[in-house]
Amino acid sequence: MKPLKIYFKVLQTGNGKYLKTKNEVNNLIVDVIDRNPTKSSSAIREITIEDFKNNDKAQKVLRTSERFFIESISDIEVAITFLPQEKLAQEQFYTQWRYIQKSEAYRLVQYLDENKLVVYSEKTKVLHTVKLDKDISVIVEEE
Repeated sequence: MKPLKIYFKVLQTGNGKYLKTKNEVNNLIVDVIDRNPTKSSSAIREITIEDFKNNDKAQKVLRTSERFFIESISDIEVAITFLPQEKLAQEQFYTQWRYIQKSEAYRLVQYLDENKLVVYSEKTKVLHTVKLDKDISVIVEEE
């Protein structure tokens, strides 16, 4: 029997301010705000979503994962709140984002328990133990 081909879907979420930080996704949003300073927050939101979908730099950042090789990004959502009463520029924008990363294919070797499994990566040719967190789900591809 051939091992099942599976993918991992990883929910990524975060928030930030109008300020460059170590968080690359937040920095991408800050860059969009900088390029469109006269636009409304809803217009900036739409521009950011398009930028995330089509900009190579943004795609590289969104496909970064410490745990998996990422094949694609989906369900991108961004919320930008403009707070004009704040005096400091970095306090005037509050950003939130979420997106889903879909991993490259792995082969399921064994379920160790309900939160841990062993998979084989065809890319690295190595077995990996994966601990499932609340933001990771397993998708089985039927062949």
